Amino acid sequence: MNQVIKVIHIALVIIISALTAFAQVTTSGLTGHITDESMEPLAGAAIVAVHIPSGTQYTAVANAEGRYVINGMRPGGPYKVVVSYIGMADAEYADVTLRLGEPYEINAVMKVSNELDAVFVISESSFNAGKTGAGASFGRGPVENTPSIDRSIYDIVQYTPQATLNKNGGISFAGTNNRYNSFQIDGAVANDAFGLSATGTNGGQTGTNPISLDAIDEIQVVVAPFDVRQSGFTGGAVNAVTKSGTNTVKGSFYSYLNNQDFIGSTPGKLTEGQTREKYGTQLSQTYGFTVGAPVIKDRLFIFASAEYQRNSTPNVYTPANGSYNGTPLLENVIYNGKDLGNIFNSAIADAMVEYYEANYGITGTGETYTPHQVTDRSINALARIDWNIRDNHKFMFRYQFVDAYADRYSAGATQYMFNNSSYKQYNRTHTLVAELNSRVSDEVSNEFRATAVFVRDDRTVPYTGANIFITDAFRVTLGTDYSSGANAVHSDVYTISDNVSIFKGNHNITVGTHNELMRFYNVFLEGAYGSYGFSSINDFFQNEINAYGYFYSDPALTGGNTRWGGTAWTAQFGLYAQDEWKPNTRFTLTYGLRMDMPVLLNKPTANPDFNASQIAKTHDQYVGTTPKASVLFSPRVGFRWYADKERKALIRGGAGLFTGRVPFVWIVNAYNNTGMESKSIYLTGNETIGLPLTSNPYKDIVESGKYPVLGSSNINTLSRNFKYPQTFRLNLGYEQVFGTGWKFTFDALYSKGINNVFFENMALVDNGTKTFAVSPAAANAGNTAPYYSTDKTYDTVIALKNTNKGYSYSLSGQIEKHFGFGLDLMAAYTFGHSYSVNDGTSSVALSNWRYNYAVDSNSPELSHSLFDRPHKVMAAATYTSPAYAKGRLRTSVTLTYNGLSGQRYSYSLSEGSGLNFNGDGTYGNSLMYIPTAEEVGLMNWASPEDAVRFENYVKGDKYLSRHRGEWSTRYGAITEFENHFDLHIAQDFYYDRASGRKIQITVDFLNIGNMFNREWGLYGDGEFYARQILHITALKKDTDGNMTPTYQFMDPVDFALNDFYSRWRCQIGLRLTF
Repeated sequence: MNQVIKVIHIALVIIISALTAFAQVTTSGLTGHITDESMEPLAGAAIVAVHIPSGTQYTAVANAEGRYVINGMRPGGPYKVVVSYIGMADAEYADVTLRLGEPYEINAVMKVSNELDAVFVISESSFNAGKTGAGASFGRGPVENTPSIDRSIYDIVQYTPQATLNKNGGISFAGTNNRYNSFQIDGAVANDAFGLSATGTNGGQTGTNPISLDAIDEIQVVVAPFDVRQSGFTGGAVNAVTKSGTNTVKGSFYSYLNNQDFIGSTPGKLTEGQTREKYGTQLSQTYGFTVGAPVIKDRLFIFASAEYQRNSTPNVYTPANGSYNGTPLLENVIYNGKDLGNIFNSAIADAMVEYYEANYGITGTGETYTPHQVTDRSINALARIDWNIRDNHKFMFRYQFVDAYADRYSAGATQYMFNNSSYKQYNRTHTLVAELNSRVSDEVSNEFRATAVFVRDDRTVPYTGANIFITDAFRVTLGTDYSSGANAVHSDVYTISDNVSIFKGNHNITVGTHNELMRFYNVFLEGAYGSYGFSSINDFFQNEINAYGYFYSDPALTGGNTRWGGTAWTAQFGLYAQDEWKPNTRFTLTYGLRMDMPVLLNKPTANPDFNASQIAKTHDQYVGTTPKASVLFSPRVGFRWYADKERKALIRGGAGLFTGRVPFVWIVNAYNNTGMESKSIYLTGNETIGLPLTSNPYKDIVESGKYPVLGSSNINTLSRNFKYPQTFRLNLGYEQVFGTGWKFTFDALYSKGINNVFFENMALVDNGTKTFAVSPAAANAGNTAPYYSTDKTYDTVIALKNTNKGYSYSLSGQIEKHFGFGLDLMAAYTFGHSYSVNDGTSSVALSNWRYNYAVDSNSPELSHSLFDRPHKVMAAATYTSPAYAKGRLRTSVTLTYNGLSGQRYSYSLSEGSGLNFNGDGTYGNSLMYIPTAEEVGLMNWASPEDAVRFENYVKGDKYLSRHRGEWSTRYGAITEFENHFDLHIAQDFYYDRASGRKIQITVDFLNIGNMFNREWGLYGDGEFYARQILHITALKKDTDGNMTPTYQFMDPVDFALNDFYSRWRCQIGLRLTF
């Protein structure tokens, strides 16, 4: 029956698309009301809007109520809008600029004229007519003037009040994980739908940007849009549109450069004996061009851009230059009877390569140990065609190609990696977009879009051979990288969207569909060519293996492929309808309903043994099943009301549900971790005696039948009731224009999770036993944790489920002003909190459960989100001078400030081997109990001094001292407030003032405050965002199986500074504009 429903639904989608032939916004529009001086509507008034640069013309006729709507218009401008009516003077509006996704409102009051050619000019509106919820828009001005070195779109987007930029390059909206955002360019998916990239965008694993900033015309950010066409996110959505050609040939050539001389010295306070040092050698170069031109004047236009970026940093650690003279090995290395010394040197390196090639079945590795040049490179090319087929039909087609790689290599003072043991992370992305905007009549218009995005994320290695890992105090890696021999993600994303807008009386009705088809292929096998572990280099030469691992796919289940990867096909079908009702010129009500139905089109391989297990039956979770298809409803309502006749005060807001996506890696986890296809051989100690040395382990080890093959004891399942994330969002905003053009904006935003993501380990068994954090005698419900046992067959069984826990809120105020002499000012403050039970920070289901700090690992408490940054202050001042020096020079300066609460972190326990605080089998994820002073005296301590030192630390810590007698909460503590100033300077030299042709020199400074004081502008760093001050040295078990720990105080490790981002950085640029 479900399959029949799916087929019917797909058929309906196809029919609707064919009959009507826009989920995310790529266009703008005009709307308004035409009346005479007595405020009577003028039916039949003509509205003509001309995009001056391209000559593109849009027309409309006012209806019986005097209202008109023009959809599908190019964002930007300038436009010239003329309203005419027989017997009336024309009303002309000049220099009208349209914002992406925000219709511009022009209400004309026509006057009788004896001279029919009389024209009067009316200034622009202070507010955009389409905005009902929190968000922001950024045109070319902010894109060009915002300080940036990485040239990332997020450098601009971070100036949305509800946004926070993370150090890893990702951006969070309303306190949510960036994995829940949507990022689209011209309506095509540009965010990393699979979910491995820290930045959340395609190509993010290589550090490349999904698009060149020079190709972008405008950016729209929405956090609470009550337009049902916008969906696919529960965080925020970033919509960008690319530039297009005009009737004038325009373009640019540009270059940017920075190196180690453009980076500050050691940041922060110096320790005793430490000196400030320059940053290591590095070079970053960017070259690019843009060009736009007419093919047929007023009809056909082209635009193209290309950008090349290269970052290079040599790693100078090598045995050839004495890098390791200060790091002696634990013993002298003996090879072929010759003593090679106890310093890792060229002779030892040569001997290792020689022995490796002679014994592991591989030759010609080309291994070298010269300084390794670590290089990132990207090429980004784009071409776009705009065709005004007729005045009522506009067509756009765009193709974009990204080719990028990042060299991954690591060698340092206590470790060495041979050059060819590195790998390259590649990304290749192809994007195609076709869009048709049609005005069928004065009452009906249509927007149709089809996109296809093909993403290939692959790791390449110089050669394929066994991985050698030496775990001496000095570590050495030789052979194919452990995690890169079989590692790839391929994503194909297809979308079809269509909107039909029907304008009747006071109503603008939209009916539409948005449909997605996605294919994801993922292969990830560690030790794909076998991995040999040795305790020393001498053990390597003597074949004294201490551990061996080989992971492969069972060829009997994969068609003979031992490096198999799972494939998931998924689709999402969306239908929606909306009415925008304007009963008068001051009030607008928008209400609509969206229906989305996600479907997984294929199933993981069933696991009969697991499905017959008690775990599966108890939890009703089975391998091979997928969530049942269900329709997710997203009703929304929004309003706008001008509180005064002068339209200087606007109250807006709305409420509704938003349906997003999951990172599909969480879905594919269940296809790769069925316990069926994945097999392994893992040997330690005496089990490795006589083990063949080989780079073809399947043939030489598995097929020999001498060694036990293990199935996977780690299983992932999908709950049959799992639903895509949904959030209820409520927003109330107020905008006020006052004085001489000052504008104040206030937004209150509340979000409540309806279907949030939750991970549960079903292999844990709760037998009712407890861990007493203080002592058995002092035990109570507030200081006792569950103590689990684990299933004997399966180590972990992670189920992807939903929870309705989690919420966030924020209050933001912003003030801005444009001065006629070239100065723009903006300042904003945002306060808020976000709470969750699991933030989903990892691509691996097991890690999402394992590193979610909790008292009860399977029932984590609602607590602060990792993305909770309570206070944000931002300000910007831009001054652009008038032309001077006889019109040949112009200077622009932008200074920005970002102040942000520090990083959230948890207080967790350090657990010795076999001393698991809550029995969940994972170490370091248990939250610490914060005892009262009295309870400290009742706890078991390794020594009396430990209790004293712990008590003194708690008294001196702001967070711990306030929460005594409680469990520490996940991400309850927070680091210091961060302050950062950035500066952009642009100097223009005009060589043809009339046409705007110029040469421009730019200088961008990030964290410029650190230039003046090395203790300013510091960024913190944290590993899994936890601090540990208690180590468990023993667990005492009573007759009932309850546990009582013995504690040892640990001196906490201070959070390290991010050595790179804490320094000031600079970049210079040169641009020729024609």
